[in-house]
Formats: sequence, C-alpha cells, structure tokens
Amino acid sequence: MNLQKLEYFRMVAREKSITGAATKLFISQPALTKQIKSLEAELGLPLLNRFSYGIELTEKGQQFLKDIEPGLNELRFVMNKYRSDQIINMGSDPFLTTYYFPDYVDRFARLHIHIKNIEEDTLDLLPLIKTGEIDAAIVQDHANEEGLSSAWLFAEEFYVAFPTQYTPVKDAPIHMKDCLPYTQLLSAEVGPLNKKIRELMNVHEQSPEIIEMPYHSLMGLVSKGYGVSYLPAMVVNKIEYKGVTFLPIKDTPIRRDMYLYANNVETVQSLKKLFVD
Repeated sequence: MNLQKLEYFRMVAREKSITGAATKLFISQPALTKQIKSLEAELGLPLLNRFSYGIELTEKGQQFLKDIEPGLNELRFVMNKYRSDQIINMGSDPFLTTYYFPDYVDRFARLHIHIKNIEEDTLDLLPLIKTGEIDAAIVQDHANEEGLSSAWLFAEEFYVAFPTQYTPVKDAPIHMKDCLPYTQLLSAEVGPLNKKIRELMNVHEQSPEIIEMPYHSLMGLVSKGYGVSYLPAMVVNKIEYKGVTFLPIKDTPIRRDMYLYANNVETVQSLKKLFVD
C-alpha cells in the first residue's frame, strides 16, 4: 500500500464520484478506479458502494477514512513545510528547453526547478519519472500513463517551413495537400509529428521523397531549397531563418497537445500553477 492510493481514496470519498475525483486528481477515470480496487484488494474489504448516481462509503470505508485522515493531514503538513527546499528535476525536449521554458525561468527559482534530462521524443521521459530519475516532464500527445499523475497544459499548431525562393503565397495559409508534393524533411526520431505527416501523405495520396535527419539540421536544408519541414508555433514566433518562410497551414491539420506529468498530484498542481498563472 502506498500514500498515493490513500490520497486517491480520500478524494473519492470527498467528491462522492469517481469522475469528479479523477478530474481533481488529474488522472483518468479508469486509472483511478483501478487504484481504488487495488486498495480494496489489499485491505480485503469493500470501501465503496457503487451506484448509477455515484458512490457512497461502506461502513468499513467510513471508519477507514476516519482512521487515516489524521495521519494524511500530518504528512501533508510536513511535506509542505519542506517543499520550499525541494528540487524538482524536469525532463524536456530540445524545443521546450530552448523556446518554452525560458519564458518561465524567473519563476523556476520559486520551486527550485532544474532541467535534468533532454530527450528527442518526450515519451522517453515517462519511464524516467517512474524510476525517480526525474520528477516531472511535459509530454506531447499522451494524456494518461498508468502510475503517474498528469494534466493538460497547452495546445499549439505547427507551421510549414518553406524555402523562401519557392514560397507560394507569403504569409497566407497553405493547404496541407500543397505542402506534400515537396520533399519532406523530417526529424530522424519517429515521433508524433513524423507519424502524422506520413498519415497525411496517405490521406492525400501523395508519396514525396522523405529525408530524415537530426532536427537541428532541418532548417539549413530548407533554406537551401531541398524541401519543406515543420516547426511548432513556439519556435516560429521567436526565430527567423534566412532563406526560410513560415506559413500557417489551413485548418491546422498538424497540432500537438502538451501534458504535464509528475510522480504525484501535488507536483502536477504546483507546476501547472507556475506555467498557467
């Protein structure tokens, strides 16, 4: 039995709803249900009566909550007392490290945040949170992970990077189908963007040449006219590349949702306030 399961149980008891508790805890409903059933299995008794309108604590569940609450409150007090001295090690990808986190660097000292691990694919950061190598990360297009707490943080669209010499209509949105006849310059990592471009190629029945390379080499080849590539808005809004024109893509078929992950709900809540407030 771990502390997280007890906190989950207490939230369910307060909300009288698995759905409501899952929302407050920043985890999925199935994940929360699994944790509660695991706690019941460890105790060897039912804690909840489940009805169509919600849940109620069993008699044993009420007594269990009464017995654990003083200890949970004391632990929370002690943790908050020392939280100001805690270092939070964050994982990141190169784009977030360079173009997102600097906007919040003046707030990082508030929570003693350090960027510790940088991975090309943010999904590679999730196992590091589970093992304790890092405490938190911002992960692309992955809403839930068993055993971790998460919350949606922001969404952004991608722009197409065109060689300036070949740009169809400067500053005007371009249809995705008009991007695909060109050679596609993509990151060598087979991540969400790479997969999405390949899906769109199938949808539009296009089969252009694909050249994969490290992400930091992409714009250099675009500027020389070798093909087109794609960058998220956070990058496009802060940089200029000589010989490269960035165009919005009509109906934003390429976008990403970013989720904040941590090994406990308290860290998720603290970090989300830092990035959103």
